[in-house]
Amino acid sequence: MRTEARVERDRVVAVPADPRQTMLRASEILSWLLVALMAASTIMMLVVNELLVAESSWAREAFRGGELVSLVLGVPLLVGALIAMRRGSIRAQALWIGMLLYAAYNYAYAVFGSTFNDAFLVHIGAFSASIFALACAMPALDYGRIATAFGTVKTAKAIGIFLMAVGVGQGLLWLFILVRNAITGEVLHDIPVNGQHLVFALDLALLVPSLILSGILLARRRPFGYLFGAAMAVMGTVYQLNLMIAGVYGAAADVPGAKAFPLESVVLTTAFTVVASLMMLTGRYGTAHDRRLRHRRRTFDDSSFRSLRD
Repeated sequence: MRTEARVERDRVVAVPADPRQTMLRASEILSWLLVALMAASTIMMLVVNELLVAESSWAREAFRGGELVSLVLGVPLLVGALIAMRRGSIRAQALWIGMLLYAAYNYAYAVFGSTFNDAFLVHIGAFSASIFALACAMPALDYGRIATAFGTVKTAKAIGIFLMAVGVGQGLLWLFILVRNAITGEVLHDIPVNGQHLVFALDLALLVPSLILSGILLARRRPFGYLFGAAMAVMGTVYQLNLMIAGVYGAAADVPGAKAFPLESVVLTTAFTVVASLMMLTGRYGTAHDRRLRHRRRTFDDSSFRSLRD
């Protein structure tokens, strides 16, 4: 086990390293690997024309549009979160987790919903890195400090209700379609059947429960709810943009049923952008009150170090 040396009076005492810090470092390393894989995936998807030749036109343009969003927005947000965390930002941890959730959900489609292609191993690597980065990060985060950082967001309850409403609405819509399919055999006409199967599976198994649970916990102002709610707001914003640009690509390629900037997509994307901005940018975090708290913490740390040294 890795240890750190601590001077206690005139003798050196071996102190075990904090296992949570070890897990966070592992998660950060996996996140940087994810950054490289996301960039590589996008370049391959957009540059190699024959890469998605075996896919349906709907899937091909959806992948290309989504990959563009991942490169232009997803990669910078993930890199920015990692850098901000290194500089001590607590709220950046929610941005970080949100982008890991986005990557896990997004690359699940590429891994389970596409045919074999030259980027398949890259997609597996990105999906795996995001999953294990989450697995290492979630048990190691300090939810008390995160709750303090987000505790002054006055709209937290309203944002939680919004997340719950979106989750319940999406879940009821998918359940209605699946029950109708069981009775009449009818499916959505604009999406290939294989694509619908994966959409319903991932949304009902992962996305819908995450939206509802994060909304409930955030509305009740639970420490974990602040992180989960903020992360889901970020994830929802980026993925709604992913879907919107996928629609633009599909409409440009004359894919049947594809629409550029449909009203419902614009409304939902705007709503997620607003709630994510309110969650991440409002409140007293970063004001004089928080600077005083950080100053007290630094003073305490300095005094503790001097007492150990003396």
